[in-house]
Amino acid sequence: MKKIILLLLIGLFIGRISAQNTTKDYFLHIKEHGTDPISYLTEKIRTHSVLAIGEDHWIKDHPFFLCKFIEATAKDTLTDIDVLALEFGNMSDQKLVDEFLKNDDYREDLVFKILQHAPDTYGNPYLEYAKIFQTVWQTNKEKAPHLKTKILLLDPEYIQNYMDGEKYTYTCSRDDNMFSLIRNCIIQNQHVLFYGGSAHTQAQIRGVEFQDRYYNFPSAGYLLKKCYPKDVFIVNLWGAHMGNLGYVHHNESIWLQIDNGSIDKAFEMNGNIPVAFNLGGAFNTLTAKQYYANPTNPENWGGDPLKGSPYTQDILMKEWIDGIVFIAPVSQFTGQTLIDIYDTDFMKKVEKRSKGKIKNIDELFSYLRSIHPILQ
Repeated sequence: MKKIILLLLIGLFIGRISAQNTTKDYFLHIKEHGTDPISYLTEKIRTHSVLAIGEDHWIKDHPFFLCKFIEATAKDTLTDIDVLALEFGNMSDQKLVDEFLKNDDYREDLVFKILQHAPDTYGNPYLEYAKIFQTVWQTNKEKAPHLKTKILLLDPEYIQNYMDGEKYTYTCSRDDNMFSLIRNCIIQNQHVLFYGGSAHTQAQIRGVEFQDRYYNFPSAGYLLKKCYPKDVFIVNLWGAHMGNLGYVHHNESIWLQIDNGSIDKAFEMNGNIPVAFNLGGAFNTLTAKQYYANPTNPENWGGDPLKGSPYTQDILMKEWIDGIVFIAPVSQFTGQTLIDIYDTDFMKKVEKRSKGKIKNIDELFSYLRSIHPILQ
């Protein structure tokens, strides 16, 4: 019995030393290759047709960083963002967003209408997303006409009919639509900043278990990267472990950290200063399982490969992304701010979509906070 306990203790000790060594290797790569995030992303969009930035949903810090980047590039005469391609907007509102950007006055009502039609059942009533539209409008005012940034809304039209329970004509998947619209920009030699959830921006094959098989499909990032490998650069904004409903609380670090904090500790060793870098060194062996599995139950990740699951144990993050941007310790991150974007007509849609359970804004916000507790 004593021998068994001794072996277990030795195993724990070796595991701890191994984790420390890995963290040190992460730190050495960050220290040697890391650079200022704004400068890093500016260089990437100058040298690529598409810069894809993947965010964590329901977190205010990521869209705020995007606004900071847009403001910085607006002051840089050598950097053009011709198109900001956004996941959270329906292409049926493209004329609306074009009108918004041309208007001399800031039309908050048009922004709210666009956010109503975002690809969530009750839209995206988030202040930080509204700020993105406002930032593009504001910075465009200072630009020459040929340098103004266009906003491209990526969601296919039929999604709204689907959510309303109405008849619709399926045209293509959401990711196929994103790819098709962004490809049109590439062939026109435009520089595109593609911003959305990382599941769309990363070069993934995604999958949903369906009966005894998986229904697999490519992400927009995958299609873009495979069709234009030298023209597309994909980065992830660093965050915490993302559960199905957002970040997961953890007593010691506020949010449950990716891979038990092995990389967060490396950022801490680097002084927690904002930093961006291409994957390489120790990051070349970072697996998707390490990145996305719940660290309290890492074996519960992936799926049955015999059923066709695309989430296999050997996937490396370098197959999905090219770089990482760290903007601050994830313990400092907070949830997005709920705002009232609704008019009478859309609240009727909310009531219909909720099957009568939600009739006013207070009930809606209460429901959203119940499923995404991080929201403010």
